Amino acid sequence: MKKHSMEGSSYNEHFIKEILSIFDFVSSILLIIGGFVLLYFTPFLGSLIRTIASGVGYGSAKLFYFLVADFEFFSTLGVIFLLLNGLLLFLAGLGLLKLSKWSIKIHYLSWIMLLLIFPIGTLYGAFTLWITSKVN
Repeated sequence: MKKHSMEGSSYNEHFIKEILSIFDFVSSILLIIGGFVLLYFTPFLGSLIRTIASGVGYGSAKLFYFLVADFEFFSTLGVIFLLLNGLLLFLAGLGLLKLSKWSIKIHYLSWIMLLLIFPIGTLYGAFTLWITSKVN
């Protein structure tokens, strides 16, 4: 396959960077919306966990009481994680559109963070890291 050069990079690299920037923008919007949805539904989920914890026996209730006691803390960490990752992906998308060198580093960092969201984030992150590895 013949590669056409565009200012020091091949045409294929330029095309892949455009696709990755679109991926980054869409993913950042989804992560930010997911963070706000999680923030909105935290009281409902907390009351649901409390209801489940009150209905189980004493032996298995210790795990539920741990989750109930720290549910707001864990959900706040999740919201911060999703919003920070969404912001990083948005910045990486802007940088990829402008063909900045720093954008690939931010892109790698945000997609490595996204690998922690199992199973969809792991599959999506692994696919994008594989595509990004084709870009120098």
